[in-house]
Amino acid sequence: MGRCARCGDPVGEVLCETCRGRPPGLFSVAYRQLPSHPILYVMTVAKSRLFWALLIFAIVPILLDDLHLNVVDGMMVYFSLFWFFVFHPLMTAQMQTRWQSLIAEVVAYVFTGAVGVLIAVGVESLWMRVGAHPLLNSPYLLVAFPAYVLSVGLTEEFAKQIFVLIVLAVHRAQGKIAHPLGYMMLGISSGLGFSAVENIFYVQHGISFDVLRRTAGLGTVTALSRALYTPFLHAIWAGIVAYGLGLAAQQHGRRCAMTAWWAFLTAAVLHGLYDASLRAHGGVAVADVAISYLIFLSLLLNARRQGARA
Repeated sequence: MGRCARCGDPVGEVLCETCRGRPPGLFSVAYRQLPSHPILYVMTVAKSRLFWALLIFAIVPILLDDLHLNVVDGMMVYFSLFWFFVFHPLMTAQMQTRWQSLIAEVVAYVFTGAVGVLIAVGVESLWMRVGAHPLLNSPYLLVAFPAYVLSVGLTEEFAKQIFVLIVLAVHRAQGKIAHPLGYMMLGISSGLGFSAVENIFYVQHGISFDVLRRTAGLGTVTALSRALYTPFLHAIWAGIVAYGLGLAAQQHGRRCAMTAWWAFLTAAVLHGLYDASLRAHGGVAVADVAISYLIFLSLLLNARRQGARA
């Protein structure tokens, strides 16, 4: 007899029957029975993830200023972590088996922010040296689109999967393979780490743009607006690829390779189309985001469809 992974009650399974019916993660306190005693009630609320997660998000900007830390760098990490706390409970709610991955998710975030970004920058710099810049800046979508897919989409989507591939290799060597949703969460964390470091560069560049041209914050506003939505996009594209890698790990032979390649190419094409269409084809960019998120959410909820079939 063990204990429920969520509430601690004695149970012979991972979760007790009551907890299996509750949404897990950040908002679990809103669905559980709380103590009636006022002091115990307040203590339970104060210990909940919901209290601490939202409190931390509320006070981080104050702490950055008081501690005299780099506010730009801190806020880019802040924005990316906001999406982490959106995706994590959503992912946890879909996992039917226990996945102890928080440390791995943190490592994925840091590794990709430190190593993955450097690899992507190096490869993209090579593309610029061989003449990709005029193609990327072409006013014609049919010219810019394939250039962005080849030089940016493929490069960055691979860079975000390096840590996931390492984890997959370790798991295979150990003779175990986790659920594809576990790898998807690692991909999401990796994508968020990538976006944090990338957006630090963009915001710093926007500030420099304003200073050099003595403009009224146009570059900074553009960079900050980018910082708000690109973590979401990097996360879902990386999540799509990581889910495909997780599925491929459960397969063998040619089918395994095809599954991984289709996931990788799908994300790279969506990434490239978004970048190519953002400047002059806003409607295409919006449609691209909608399709990207639809694919991501369909993969995320696929376990529920399979459960319904069973």
